[in-house]
Amino acid sequence: MTSTTDLLAAIGTHLAEFELPEIASVRVEASPPGPPVTVQLPHRGPAALAQGLLAWADTLAEVTAHTWRSSDGDSVHLSVTGLLPGGVAVRVYGGMRLTRRGPGADLAPGASAVLPLATLCHLATPGQLTEEATL
Repeated sequence: MTSTTDLLAAIGTHLAEFELPEIASVRVEASPPGPPVTVQLPHRGPAALAQGLLAWADTLAEVTAHTWRSSDGDSVHLSVTGLLPGGVAVRVYGGMRLTRRGPGADLAPGASAVLPLATLCHLATPGQLTEEATL
């Protein structure tokens, strides 16, 4: 088992080593049900969120992406999960308002799905969402 101190040192080193986007919070738990380090990005538009997640993905090993719809159904969270150098698992996520055509629009409230990294790349390109999709 990795101690909380070791986890804090791992994420601290990673943040110091890479130029990553602004974060809203970091949560570290030595015995969680999921990755022991969770990083939340600030609430922003779809393009900024996707760009932030892709920046993190470029610094992690064994990256997967997911989307999940909040239980109230009003928002969608996008995340990337991977390994820091040294093998510590981390989940980086951020939320955005649910749109009719965006990621997670087809999910029931509370449901989740694997998200292709290509979808994040598409979202990260400004102008890829129509005006209707951002309402």
